[in-house]
Amino acid sequence: NPTPLNPTPLNPLQIDIHALAADFIANVETCNLEALAAMYAPDGIVNINAIGVDQPAAETFETLRAMHQRAESIRYEVLEVIPTESGYVQRHRLHVVVPQRGDTGPQHLVIPACLVVTLKDGLVARVDEYLDSSQIAPLFQR
Repeated sequence: NPTPLNPTPLNPLQIDIHALAADFIANVETCNLEALAAMYAPDGIVNINAIGVDQPAAETFETLRAMHQRAESIRYEVLEVIPTESGYVQRHRLHVVVPQRGDTGPQHLVIPACLVVTLKDGLVARVDEYLDSSQIAPLFQR
């Protein structure tokens, strides 16, 4: 029986993992929340290591929206996508330009990160995101 630690294996030939991963990150990068929501299973979960709790995917959209509102630009440099039996792992660098604040010029952040994505019936059932929270902190400082 499938469990969170042993999800139902996928047949990698049935799903184009690289296309799905590209669409997913493109929707995150452009903050296309409607398209992103359509990619998630109804009970999709996100766990960002910096926050440390499982959250319904829809709740994390506010954080994503806030990132886009605070940033001058956000770009994902995908380094690799590795298909797994239950989904995929993606390594990337998150490039963020934090706008000028007062006497401080724009900051260019480059944040190494990793996503572990679990799929169920072709939809994103779970995302575990790992990044160094201290590196993205300047985006959320006022």
